[in-house]
Amino acid sequence: MSGPREKPESLEVDSRRVLVVTAALLLLVAGTALGFTLIFHNRIGTRFVPHTDFPAPAVITQERAQRLALEARQRKYLAGAHGRVPIKEAMRQIAARGAHAFDPVP
Repeated sequence: MSGPREKPESLEVDSRRVLVVTAALLLLVAGTALGFTLIFHNRIGTRFVPHTDFPAPAVITQERAQRLALEARQRKYLAGAHGRVPIKEAMRQIAARGAHAFDPVP
């Protein structure tokens, strides 16, 4: 309850603050809409997305053979196949640089 000597609150509102807050919110909404337009430009006007099923899980029948082939291919690469530097030679070159081993390559 208010006492007899208290003044009632003023009904005046600083309209500049209201306009600034309103303008800021409108700019935020417009910026968000523009951002979505720029990011999702290929989705504008799209009403539906064609349904695609995930492929069925496949059973790998030759898993051991595939692993052995992969390991053989990796061993060839490490040995210098296809013009690569063999791993032992590459490690020797790095070790030969000593303290400057990880400096940028000139």
